[in-house]
Amino acid sequence: MTAARFLGVLASLLLSMAIGTASAQSPCSPLFDWRGFYPPEVLDRVAQRSAPGLRDNFDEVLLPRLTDRERSVLRDARLDLSQREYKDHPLNFYAARGGLVVLPLSSVRLVSDLSLALAWLNRHGLPEKRVFDYAAMLAYRGPTPDGVQALPLSVLGVPQDADSDPAIDSLYQKIVGSILVFVMAHETGHLFYNHRADVDAAQSRLQESEADAFAIDLMARIGAAPVGISFYFLMAAPFECPGRSTHPLSGERVARVARAIVDNAAVFARDKPDPARERQLIGAVAGKLQEVSALVDDPDVREAMRRVGQSSSVASFAASASPAPGQAVAQQAFDGSYSGKWADAKGTVLEIGMVLKREGQIVRGTYDFGLGTVELDGTVDGDHLNYAWRWGSEYFGRGRLVSGAGGELEGTWGYTRSIEGGGTLTATPR
Repeated sequence: MTAARFLGVLASLLLSMAIGTASAQSPCSPLFDWRGFYPPEVLDRVAQRSAPGLRDNFDEVLLPRLTDRERSVLRDARLDLSQREYKDHPLNFYAARGGLVVLPLSSVRLVSDLSLALAWLNRHGLPEKRVFDYAAMLAYRGPTPDGVQALPLSVLGVPQDADSDPAIDSLYQKIVGSILVFVMAHETGHLFYNHRADVDAAQSRLQESEADAFAIDLMARIGAAPVGISFYFLMAAPFECPGRSTHPLSGERVARVARAIVDNAAVFARDKPDPARERQLIGAVAGKLQEVSALVDDPDVREAMRRVGQSSSVASFAASASPAPGQAVAQQAFDGSYSGKWADAKGTVLEIGMVLKREGQIVRGTYDFGLGTVELDGTVDGDHLNYAWRWGSEYFGRGRLVSGAGGELEGTWGYTRSIEGGGTLTATPR
């Protein structure tokens, strides 16, 4: 499922569940102190290994592609990697007085980790939306949900050396490279236009669009298509808050980026070995951005992000992970890893991944249905599992599953004390 399709599913699911009738809550994520999210030794490695390459890209690739007029205005522009962390936002890059493009090391590392996770999940056929669920958890539950330091690769089950696989590394480099070049070019655009931070919301949105256009134009001159930008917008979206963000993300802004990419498609593809294939890739990137732009301002999608963030936990990511290659799936009923379908009474059908762990007649587990993780707790009676379920802090109920001869599961779920009426679940062992 693509990231844009995932958000579309979220919107339709929310509408079908009539979440809009619940008590109104702010979609904005709380403010947390992000200092110390990464240990000092991790940031030391970013300074030693990543910073030199970023400086080379800025000084040797980006600045030389400036026009004479741009170079005159930006004669003092330089990359500042001296800031290790940013207190109020884990994905904060900004332009500062004196011609500085500031990339905090912790933000660089978080973008790198999330990009590596996307590449690893993609190459293993696992849902990429887990990365965006994780970002939502951080945004709404902070750097230490459940009292655990929620570092991305560890939580998402991605090996620290995942980029040692050439196929994974190739995709990872395309994603993270294009994101960070876009970020540097975007902040350079703010410097070129002498944008200010103390402006109203409308002016702030205009400034973002001007900086985006500057970045896309500069990347076209470099010949680097922004293939990872839609992923970056989705990483950052849960942290955005109208009136509070220094880089407001709106549907209009995303749509303008998509149009700028299309307008520069021929330039992006000009020097590539296979220009036709490159134009096809660029068209796909722009198409994904157009889909995302239609959803960014949707209040139901914003509410979905909040509910995903609040209902996710560190343990839920581990519980919903697929078994490792060669890992045996338990043979007894109601025990192991499953994939299947979740349906509600209004006809909405979503794919789920379920993990159940059985000890005697007691079964505990989780399933992920696209809006976070539902927790299960039940008791086996013959070929039946009678269970209670809970999703976040506001939704709960009961259900019953029946195990077939091949281990397949089929049953119903309901709200509060009812075991039916809400919808159905079906699943087969993986």
